[in-house]
Amino acid sequence: MRLLSQVNLNSLKIVESAARHGNFTRAGEEQFITASAVSQRVKSLEDQLRFKIFQRGGNAVSLTPEGETYVSRVREALERIVAASMEATGQSQEHVLKISVLPTFAARWLFPRLPLFQQQYPDIVMRVSTSYATHEFTASEFDLEIRYGDGHFHGLQTDLLFREDLTPVCSRKLFHEVLGDKRLSKVTPDDLKHFTLLHSDTCTQNWQSWLGFAGASFVLSETKSIYFDSCMMSYEAANSGMGFAVANRAYMASDIRAERLVAPFAVHHPNTAGWYFVSPRKGLAARKVQLFKQWVMAEAALTQCQLDSEIRGEASTAA
Repeated sequence: MRLLSQVNLNSLKIVESAARHGNFTRAGEEQFITASAVSQRVKSLEDQLRFKIFQRGGNAVSLTPEGETYVSRVREALERIVAASMEATGQSQEHVLKISVLPTFAARWLFPRLPLFQQQYPDIVMRVSTSYATHEFTASEFDLEIRYGDGHFHGLQTDLLFREDLTPVCSRKLFHEVLGDKRLSKVTPDDLKHFTLLHSDTCTQNWQSWLGFAGASFVLSETKSIYFDSCMMSYEAANSGMGFAVANRAYMASDIRAERLVAPFAVHHPNTAGWYFVSPRKGLAARKVQLFKQWVMAEAALTQCQLDSEIRGEASTAA
């Protein structure tokens, strides 16, 4: 058995992430590794410790009694390491912005833009956590969150970034393999019967919602389906040519512009829900929060403007 003094720090971070999410896939998304790699790291650490940290059950995992105690102490230790590092480098909390973001929102929209914020405000140190969970700000360390919902978050300041706009997408290569040279403007929802539909366990109603809005609910019973445990995986599967995913257009816009994906349907399903900047009102006065809010709201407005323009252009072309 390897010495416990040789426990890998990254393995501890992965275990803490898995415990927080209750899911290896989501922990993998947060740590930018596969669910299989998370499982292997956990198994290796359990072998070293000689007790089970997690109980496995389908897609979900839960902590064993020993795991509860262990992860609690690991979390405290990781927080102390971060605090010690900040103290050693002269960083104060005043310049550290701690945000919690939905994993798919982070990967597909925020991260490609975040270097712009860092360039404008190099004195602000970012600490970004990706999670599907919402937090009680009184008990958490976060300054703000990006949440999905209807905007009704009791007792918190909420500002809409942009609403969800669903549209099916698939790889350009797959589209032409199946439908040949058929013009995009001639494609109808009925054509989806020739493709595999890619579903997500975290966005279970998206296909049903879009097909119902398009008047083509019958397609669901006439197509093959593949199910993934996150929206992000269904989007990657669409990029890989596995089928059609129904996606928020803001997430896929860069792939559509680069012609990696096609969004052939003129039917765009606007959702009443969307993504919101959420923070406690007492924290809004902090300079770091004000600057990030101004920046992210401006980026979201630009995104919405670009999407509206593209949709109008497509409608004009189809006409």
